[in-house]
Amino acid sequence: MNKEDIIQALSTYLFDRKQAKTAVEATLAIMKDALKKGDKVVLSNFGTFKAKETNPITLKNPKTGKEIKVPSKMKVRFKASKNILEDTNDLGRITK
Repeated sequence: MNKEDIIQALSTYLFDRKQAKTAVEATLAIMKDALKKGDKVVLSNFGTFKAKETNPITLKNPKTGKEIKVPSKMKVRFKASKNILEDTNDLGRITK
């Protein structure tokens, strides 16, 4: 499922596709701004998005042996909620 699929699915709950697109775009912008500030984005019964800074590291080029310094950078992590994990694990089970 991609962003367009989400907009299409949401448009069935709202009056039209334009409102759905605006709602999805606004939600993603709000989440992105919060992560840029270093805030956690918690969606109850879904999961948590959190920005974390990596440590700078030094790597070695195997061909030349030259050291390369990789600066620290921000990465976004997602931790699924217990409910989502249980629901997705139930999808693969066969019930008799």
